[in-house]
Amino acid sequence: MSQATRALASEGAGAEPLADTGADPLEHGWRSRVGRFVLLAGWSALWALYFSVKGGFSWHFFVQGSTLLFHGAAAGQPAGGMDVYANYPQLQIGPFTFAIAEVLRHLGGSNGLLAAEAFMTVLGLVVLYCVERIAEAMRPELVASARLDRTMLIGGGVFMIGWTELSVGIGHLDDVLALTLVTVAVWALTANIPTLAGLCLGLSVDSKPWALVFLALILTVPTFMRGHVAVWTGMTVLVAWLPFVIADIHTLTAASAFTIPNEPSSSLRALGVSDSGTPSWDRMAQIGLGCLLGGIAVWRRRWPAIILLGVGARIVLDPGVYAYYTAGVLLGTLLWDTLGLRKPLPLWTLLSGAALAVAPIFISNSTVLGQLRLWLVIAFAAALLLGPAYPIGPLARRGLGRRRKVSARGGVLRS
Repeated sequence: MSQATRALASEGAGAEPLADTGADPLEHGWRSRVGRFVLLAGWSALWALYFSVKGGFSWHFFVQGSTLLFHGAAAGQPAGGMDVYANYPQLQIGPFTFAIAEVLRHLGGSNGLLAAEAFMTVLGLVVLYCVERIAEAMRPELVASARLDRTMLIGGGVFMIGWTELSVGIGHLDDVLALTLVTVAVWALTANIPTLAGLCLGLSVDSKPWALVFLALILTVPTFMRGHVAVWTGMTVLVAWLPFVIADIHTLTAASAFTIPNEPSSSLRALGVSDSGTPSWDRMAQIGLGCLLGGIAVWRRRWPAIILLGVGARIVLDPGVYAYYTAGVLLGTLLWDTLGLRKPLPLWTLLSGAALAVAPIFISNSTVLGQLRLWLVIAFAAALLLGPAYPIGPLARRGLGRRRKVSARGGVLRS
């Protein structure tokens, strides 16, 4: 037996296959997945009920924006329609999100709030399903393993707390769509569906412009497929945004005029930025830093870190401390916990959830909270880029089928 074969056998043994019940392991794994998702659905429903007491805090922005875009402004108000971004810079929400909101707000009372909350919460479970499929595609030794099952159950449970706060408590449809679409894009690349991957990456930017930080994922695609993904991504972004720029060139600059308070507990304050509101350079710096860190992750062959590093750039440079940022961090940590760690454990998911959601309950000192947010990002950025990691291959391969196998070099291939 070769050294590589022994290493792979050791990895497979470390995956802790599900106990032999006399049934097909894959069938047993499927049953385990169904049971786990039933538990996670019930868990999510409980948290959705909890957050619904004061839910939908920001849903009115999506009702307002979709109304302005598709029906215009009231008499005497600045024009809506294609001028909506130039005249209403506070609506930093993509046109694809407004299109979805236009449908949802007509479903039921309260401008479709309950329908929107249900829709967004279900997408959280879709995200978890995609993360598991990504993990199984890139690390086939985890298929039907008890270790992955535990990681997805515990980490998924923590993730859904943050997600239901985003979907029900806050009601931020743009973040929900951007995070869901980028996750589907990663799954599409593992399944060798580059057109769908490019379309979803583009739609994530069309949902929330800040999702530009995820475009480093294009660099993870082999050269023969990279152009295809990039073209679909670029065309999807241009089709959605270019009409607004043509209608009013101020669309490109209006967003910088909108500011939010620089909170005392923000990591931006911890960095020494004392401006009372959003600095003029801040939003572009967030995107630039996110793309830079994503590029370094690609160079280090650690593409599963891209989502977490992109969201981390937002956390560390944002003047706000909004609770809905947590869901993006938890998505990134869960993807890394399943793919990047040598043995899947929800380590970073639990740590990040505690730092961002639990710590503020017990710590009232704003300076300490700002430092905690800053050092959390520094810690996971250093660990992801410099620490030991499971060797992950590229997201797609030429002329290969949909099933992956482990290569002799420790990466992954499709067979």
